[in-house]
Amino acid sequence: MILALTAVAAYIVCIVNDFHTDDWIVLSLLRDGFSFGDFFSMENPGRFRPLTNVLIYIRYLAFGDRAFLYYSLNIILHVLVTVSLFRLLVKIEVPKAAAFVSSLFFAVYFQHYEAVIWLYGIIREFAAIFYIACLWQLHDYLKSGRTKPLVAFAVLCFAGLFIVEDFVVAPLIFILFVVIMSDRGERLKSSRPVALVGVAGLIIYFSLRTLLIAKPGIVEQLYYPGLHMIRVLFDYLGWFVIPSPTHPYFAPLASNLPAPIYVAWTGLSYAAMIGFIPFSIWLYIKSPRPVRFFIVFIYIALLPILPLNYKVSSRNIYIPSIGLAAAVGYLFYRFLWTVDSRSWLRRIGIAIFFIYAISSIGAIGVASREYHKTQKLVAGIVDDLERSGLDLNDYQFVLFDHLPGRAIVGPAMIYRLHFKRSVVASNDPLRGPIDIESKADSLYNEGVPIIVFDYRRGHMVE
Repeated sequence: MILALTAVAAYIVCIVNDFHTDDWIVLSLLRDGFSFGDFFSMENPGRFRPLTNVLIYIRYLAFGDRAFLYYSLNIILHVLVTVSLFRLLVKIEVPKAAAFVSSLFFAVYFQHYEAVIWLYGIIREFAAIFYIACLWQLHDYLKSGRTKPLVAFAVLCFAGLFIVEDFVVAPLIFILFVVIMSDRGERLKSSRPVALVGVAGLIIYFSLRTLLIAKPGIVEQLYYPGLHMIRVLFDYLGWFVIPSPTHPYFAPLASNLPAPIYVAWTGLSYAAMIGFIPFSIWLYIKSPRPVRFFIVFIYIALLPILPLNYKVSSRNIYIPSIGLAAAVGYLFYRFLWTVDSRSWLRRIGIAIFFIYAISSIGAIGVASREYHKTQKLVAGIVDDLERSGLDLNDYQFVLFDHLPGRAIVGPAMIYRLHFKRSVVASNDPLRGPIDIESKADSLYNEGVPIIVFDYRRGHMVE
C-alpha cells in the first residue's frame, strides 16, 4: 500500500495534462480509421507493435478524447509495475527491506516521467509488466521443474515481442536469468528449453515483421550501428544518475544558472558516465545472485536503444531502470545493515534517501507543469489557425517561425484541423533550430505553395 500510494503521489500531477506530439497522430488514426499497415505501426511505419496497438485501440474505445482517463491508466500501470517489482524481488529471495527500497526508488524515479506523462509511453509500462511476469514464471520453473510455468513463460515471452521493439533482447535476458540463478550443474539443462522458446519467438517475430511491414520508416533512418553507440551508452549511463545540463530538456534551465553550479552539474554528469561501468563491475562481484542478474539486466536492456543516433529519451530508461532500482535498493540495504542502528551515518543515509524521493516527486511536478504549459501553447496556436478560416491543405508547406521551446504543432493540426501537408518549424526537435526566412525563400523560389506564420511570446504576430 505504501508503494502504491507513493507511486500515485509522484505522478498524480500529470492528470491535468492534455495530449501532445505523437499522441495526436495516434488519436487521428484511431478516430478516422486506419489501414492494415497502420494497425501494426500506427504513426511510424518502422515500428511493429500489434499487441500494443490492440490495447491502445481498446483504450481509445473506452476513453475517447478524455485525456485525464489516459493519464489515470498510465499511473495505475506504473503502480502495478512498482508493486509487482517488489513482489518479484521478494520471490527471488532479495531481502524484503532491500526489495522495498528498490521498489520505492522505482516508484519516484524522476527519469520515468516521460513514460508516464507521454500517452504512448504506456508501451514501456506494458513491456515492464511482461518482463516481470516472465521472470516470475521462470523462477517458478527453476524451483519446481514443472512444465506449467515454462508454458506460461513461453506464452508471455512470445506476446511481449509484439509490445515494443526493445523486447527483442528479452530472450537473452531470460537465458541469463536462468544461468545466474541456477546451480552450476543444472544450468545447461534448465536454460535449454528457455533458449528454444526465445529463438523460436524471435524467428516468428522477425518473419512476421518482414512480411507485414513493407517500407522503412523514420526509425530505420536513425537506428543504425556505428561508433555513436558508444556515446549513446555513456549518455544513458550518465542519465541514470544525473542528466547532462546540455540536454535539450534541461538546456533552457541550465543556461540561466550561475557558472559554479553549471560547472558542478556538468562535472557530476561526466563522473556518472565514467564511473558507472567500473562501479557496476565492483557491485556485481560483491552482490548475491539476484542482484548480479539485475546488474546485467541494465546493460542488456540498453542494447536495443544504442543504435538510435538521437538524444537521450527518458522513456527508453523505464525498462533498464528495473535493474537499476534493484541495485540501488540492495546498496542502500547493505549500507543500513553494516552501520550501527544508532549511528548518525544511518540517520543521514535515511534522510538523504527521503530527500531524494521528495526532490524527485517535485521534479516530476515541474516536468508535468512544463508539459502542460507547452500543451496550452500548442492549443492556442491551433485555435488561432482555426479562427483564421484558411484551408491549410491548400499549401504544400506550413512554416512556423519563433516557436518557443518544445512546442510541436503539426500533430495537433492533424487531429484538430484534419491537416495532411508538411510542417516546418523553427524549433525542429530532430534537425535543431531552422532559419525559417531562408527556408521560406528557398521553397518560394522553387514555386512550392507555402504559408508562413510568425509567433512571438506565444502569440501570432503575422
